[in-house]
Amino acid sequence: MIGEGTVIKNGSRIVGPVIIGKECIIGPDTHIGPNISIGDNSKLSRCDIKNSIIMPGCNIDGDFKIRDSIIAFNSEIVKTDNADSNVFLLGEGTKISL
Repeated sequence: MIGEGTVIKNGSRIVGPVIIGKECIIGPDTHIGPNISIGDNSKLSRCDIKNSIIMPGCNIDGDFKIRDSIIAFNSEIVKTDNADSNVFLLGEGTKISL
Protein backbone atom coordinates (compact mmCIF):
# COMPACT_ATOMS: atom_id res chain seq x y z
CA MET A 1 0.00 0.00 0.00
CA ILE A 2 1.39 3.39 -1.01
CA GLY A 3 -0.06 6.58 0.47
CA GLU A 4 -1.34 9.61 -1.41
CA GLY A 5 1.31 12.06 -2.58
CA THR A 6 4.19 9.62 -2.14
CA VAL A 7 6.91 9.73 -4.80
CA ILE A 8 8.95 6.68 -5.82
CA LYS A 9 12.12 7.79 -7.64
CA ASN A 10 14.20 5.99 -10.27
CA GLY A 11 16.36 3.10 -9.17
CA SER A 12 14.08 2.19 -6.27
CA ARG A 13 12.90 -1.35 -5.64
CA ILE A 14 9.96 -2.29 -3.42
CA VAL A 15 9.38 -5.89 -2.31
CA GLY A 16 6.09 -6.51 -0.50
CA PRO A 17 4.56 -6.63 1.85
CA VAL A 18 5.13 -2.93 2.55
CA ILE A 19 3.09 -0.02 3.85
CA ILE A 20 4.25 3.44 2.79
CA GLY A 21 2.52 6.46 4.28
CA LYS A 22 1.41 9.73 2.68
CA GLU A 23 3.77 12.36 1.24
CA CYS A 24 6.88 10.16 1.44
CA ILE A 25 9.85 10.31 -0.92
CA ILE A 26 11.49 6.97 -1.72
CA GLY A 27 14.72 6.94 -3.72
CA PRO A 28 16.71 7.22 -5.72
CA ASP A 29 18.61 3.92 -5.46
CA THR A 30 16.59 2.60 -2.53
CA HIS A 31 15.53 -0.98 -1.75
CA ILE A 32 12.74 -1.48 0.77
CA GLY A 33 11.05 -4.65 1.89
CA PRO A 34 9.91 -7.12 2.55
CA ASN A 35 8.06 -6.48 5.79
CA ILE A 36 8.45 -2.74 6.22
CA SER A 37 6.15 0.06 7.34
CA ILE A 38 7.09 3.67 6.57
CA GLY A 39 5.25 6.53 8.28
CA ASP A 40 3.92 9.68 6.61
CA ASN A 41 6.33 12.42 5.48
CA SER A 42 9.42 10.21 5.58
CA LYS A 43 12.33 10.40 3.12
CA LEU A 44 14.46 7.37 2.28
CA SER A 45 17.28 7.44 -0.24
CA ARG A 46 20.31 5.32 -1.14
CA CYS A 47 19.52 2.68 1.49
CA ASP A 48 18.40 -0.95 1.85
CA ILE A 49 15.81 -1.59 4.58
CA LYS A 50 14.07 -4.87 5.52
CA ASN A 51 11.86 -6.10 8.36
CA SER A 52 11.62 -2.66 9.98
CA ILE A 53 9.25 0.06 11.12
CA ILE A 54 10.04 3.64 10.13
CA MET A 55 7.78 6.05 12.01
CA PRO A 56 6.54 9.37 10.53
CA GLY A 57 8.88 12.22 9.66
CA CYS A 58 12.10 10.23 9.32
CA ASN A 59 15.00 11.02 7.00
CA ILE A 60 17.26 8.09 6.08
CA ASP A 61 19.97 8.80 3.52
CA GLY A 62 23.07 6.72 2.95
CA ASP A 63 24.62 3.71 1.32
CA PHE A 64 23.89 1.23 4.12
CA LYS A 65 21.58 -1.59 5.29
CA ILE A 66 19.04 -1.47 8.10
CA ARG A 67 17.49 -4.73 9.32
CA ASP A 68 15.01 -5.70 12.06
CA SER A 69 14.82 -2.15 13.40
CA ILE A 70 12.38 0.41 14.77
CA ILE A 71 13.13 4.05 13.90
CA ALA A 72 11.14 6.52 16.05
CA PHE A 73 9.32 9.70 14.97
CA ASN A 74 11.37 12.46 13.27
CA SER A 75 14.64 10.52 13.45
CA GLU A 76 17.44 11.13 10.98
CA ILE A 77 20.12 8.65 9.87
CA VAL A 78 22.77 9.99 7.51
CA LYS A 79 25.71 8.03 6.12
CA THR A 80 29.20 9.40 6.77
CA ASP A 81 31.40 6.27 6.39
CA ASN A 82 31.17 2.59 5.35
CA ALA A 83 29.32 0.40 7.84
CA ASP A 84 28.10 -2.96 6.51
CA SER A 85 24.83 -3.37 8.43
CA ASN A 86 23.07 -1.51 11.26
CA VAL A 87 20.34 -2.27 13.80
CA PHE A 88 18.68 0.64 15.61
CA LEU A 89 16.15 1.41 18.32
CA LEU A 90 16.11 5.21 18.32
CA GLY A 91 14.15 7.62 20.47
CA GLU A 92 11.93 10.38 19.12
CA GLY A 93 13.82 13.19 17.41
CA THR A 94 17.13 11.28 17.40
CA LYS A 95 19.78 12.27 14.84
CA ILE A 96 22.80 10.07 14.16
CA SER A 97 25.58 10.03 11.59
CA LEU A 98 27.20 6.79 10.48
